[in-house]
Amino acid sequence: MAVQDTQTWKFLVLALVIGFLAGILGTALFAQFLLKPGPRGPQGEQGLQGLTGPQGPQGLQGLEGPAGPQGIPGVNGTDAILQVLQSRNATEKDVSSYTASTWFNMSDFDASMNMTVSVQQNSRIFVQFSSTHSLSAPAGIRVRIVVDNNFNSSVYQCSIGPPSSGTYKIPRHVEFLTDSLNAGQHTVEVQSWRESGSPLILDRVLTVMEIATP
Repeated sequence: MAVQDTQTWKFLVLALVIGFLAGILGTALFAQFLLKPGPRGPQGEQGLQGLTGPQGPQGLQGLEGPAGPQGIPGVNGTDAILQVLQSRNATEKDVSSYTASTWFNMSDFDASMNMTVSVQQNSRIFVQFSSTHSLSAPAGIRVRIVVDNNFNSSVYQCSIGPPSSGTYKIPRHVEFLTDSLNAGQHTVEVQSWRESGSPLILDRVLTVMEIATP
């Protein structure tokens, strides 16, 4: 009887131990199942961005001041222009009465085409002459600048001949720069040479400058 009670007691203890271990294991498994995270819910919509305030108006730009007058450049960019003289005439002159193939001074009929300029020692004189000529074929004229009846410029020429017909207006221009001159007065003259026909001298401009070389 004692042996049977002992075995029964051992069986009960073993059963309690097994039951206790099974309870612990079951609790752990059940807790792991309960604590497992569920699927992530959808992300909420992003809030609207605040509106940017309007930009203030830009200030008005100040008015630009007027540009000053441009100075007259030297002949080669370094020489100084000491004085400028100019004569204009818009009258019409028929030079058919002048002898052909002979130089004559335009001052014979237009005093403005002759200038006397007083210059410093070693100054030079720069002269420009522009004119328009009216020619009916056949006709021809040449023009040059003369300083002190000694220094001559190049010559421009206007000519109209067969088979041309009708009347033509032709503009021309010539320039002349002298060498260094002695101090005092110097005379500038415009001369013409009638080749043939009855050429007309129309509007004309004579410009004289004194150039001081540094």
